[in-house]
Amino acid sequence: MYLTLFLVAALISVVLAVICVYLFKRTRNLQRSESQAPVRPYLSPEMIADEDLGTTGALLCDNHQAICESLMDYLEKEKPYLNPNIKIIDVADYLNTNKSYLSRVINSHFKKNFSQFINWYRVRDSMDLYMRNPKIDISTMASKSGFQSMTTFNTAFTRYTGMTPGEWCKKYKNDIRHDEMVQADKKKREIAKNQAAKADGAR
Repeated sequence: MYLTLFLVAALISVVLAVICVYLFKRTRNLQRSESQAPVRPYLSPEMIADEDLGTTGALLCDNHQAICESLMDYLEKEKPYLNPNIKIIDVADYLNTNKSYLSRVINSHFKKNFSQFINWYRVRDSMDLYMRNPKIDISTMASKSGFQSMTTFNTAFTRYTGMTPGEWCKKYKNDIRHDEMVQADKKKREIAKNQAAKADGAR
């Protein structure tokens, strides 16, 4: 009886050992194949090759240009991007199309997804707000232009201007001061020139 139990135990040990060796070799082969596989980098919409966009464009029907024009006209006049909860389905319904088709049009024509495209309009609007009123604070710029969070606003603003909102506002103020100084200096020179001309004429 003891001999039988010993043989069964030995057999089980051998089977387990074989299984362990098999699993070890399989894992090592998988790791080796993964390490040798080419890694495809993340591609932002701006990095997509023209031929890739051509593939997307092939899915579009002939009226995609009309959709683009209607879309830009809608955004310029109605400014739906000021609504922080705007969805692509809302815009698609307004344009009498569907969200999948509208998404493909935006990707193909503007090389952006819907969120990036809307945020571009929001950033532009926030800059207009500041240029009209340089005393406005950055958080108000963000909320009035349709952003729900400062993080999203900062990220989008930096993406499209190359500067943070604070940096851009500071540069804008400095540029305005510089222009004012140039204009003031030009005006002083004109006044001095006119006074000199009058003095010469009086002699």
